[in-house]
Amino acid sequence: MKPLLLALFAVTSFTIVLSPRQVEAAQVTLILRNIVTGDYDEWKIKPSEKFTKSTGKLGKETGDFEQTWDIGGTGGKIRFWWARLNGEVDATVLVNNEIVFQGHCVHSGAGTVRMIDTCSYPRVYKTGGGGPYLVDAPECNTTRLTFAVSMIGYRFGGAECLSTNLLARHLLPAP
Repeated sequence: MKPLLLALFAVTSFTIVLSPRQVEAAQVTLILRNIVTGDYDEWKIKPSEKFTKSTGKLGKETGDFEQTWDIGGTGGKIRFWWARLNGEVDATVLVNNEIVFQGHCVHSGAGTVRMIDTCSYPRVYKTGGGGPYLVDAPECNTTRLTFAVSMIGYRFGGAECLSTNLLARHLLPAP
């Protein structure tokens, strides 16, 4: 019986590792409130396989701003940044309706700058866990959006847990 279970485990493991992951679509929503600027502000997002998307020039007469972009699959490289923040604004970034950033951003001038560099004390700054999260490398002036995904679904909690779960249930021989 043990050789049969071991063979079944090996075939399942190779199938999981070699089969392509399912790429789901993602949407990013930017909400800007209380915009205060003497000039204009602009925020940009760049999915790896699409063109850069932008808020356009938001002036003091803009009022509140909200826009949702379809950014394609979650497997690519997705970056976002302030292209220009000359003033202050309350900003919220949602990914698939989950808040990953929320805070009061203040900066004066043009040039690419990460949102976290304009916000000393964000109310939300998601950098891990399940679902989408943010990665800010010190050498980059943009924020990368990453998605935590399991290769085998939520049942086992990830491929690294598969052998542990099977060993714990005595379905695999102990090493």
